[in-house]
Amino acid sequence: MVDKETQIRILLYGSALDFACKTLGVNNMMIHKYSEVFTVSNEEVYEYTVVHGLPQNEFSSKDALVEGFHYYREDGKWYTFFRERGHIFDKKYFDEEELAKRYIVKTLLQLSGTGLY
Repeated sequence: MVDKETQIRILLYGSALDFACKTLGVNNMMIHKYSEVFTVSNEEVYEYTVVHGLPQNEFSSKDALVEGFHYYREDGKWYTFFRERGHIFDKKYFDEEELAKRYIVKTLLQLSGTGLY
């Protein structure tokens, strides 16, 4: 089994599907479960981000034009939204940092497609 920190980095920064296929040596995940590869919990991923921070990339800016889930901090508040085909939807803001980070981690895990949330 792959160590937990590597698993978390793959979930937050990499391609869970590619990693799972390479780790299991299969062409697709139709007959396998992500639980065969990933053994971390949502809480462990959150705790990792408390120590190492949230992923910072083109999605962690309010001005980013790429499609997908976006989050950023401004004036002591956290903001999140989705951008798709030039439209912004599902805007949220959080006054509490922990609530914001938990929501962001949960959303990132949901978007990884592994069902590990």
